[in-house]
Amino acid sequence: MRKLLAILSLLIIGACSGINKSPKPYPFFDTEKMASIMTDVYLIEGSMTSNRKSFVDLGIIPDQYVYQKHGIDSISFKNNFNYYADRVEDFIEVLDLVDEKLLVIKDSVTARQDNTKKDAPQINPVSEERIRKLDSARSSIISYPKESK
Repeated sequence: MRKLLAILSLLIIGACSGINKSPKPYPFFDTEKMASIMTDVYLIEGSMTSNRKSFVDLGIIPDQYVYQKHGIDSISFKNNFNYYADRVEDFIEVLDLVDEKLLVIKDSVTARQDNTKKDAPQINPVSEERIRKLDSARSSIISYPKESK
């Protein structure tokens, strides 16, 4: 049994040793450009999950939008993605840049929301006492005809 386990382990190790990494693609995207592309991909995917109908209504094709914005095609994106996926350290660097970019966008949106709330007119809440007074005034003004039998 031990011999069989040892032979099986050697076969598995030997089978995995021949895996080659993806070659450097042409055109090659540096980490900054790849991070920008992936940031847009994450933003589009996030907005699609929250409101898919608006994309359909406007006729926006998310992949095409990202490719046109960055002047790339799907094959070069896939080749570059595979290149970075084969190199874990480089891929982590790209994902760290994506995380930083998304945090900047989040902070920008939060700041805009805070400014919008600040600029919006403040409405004083109506007290329950005032509501009762208004209800009693309204009911005294409106008199319903009595039903005749």
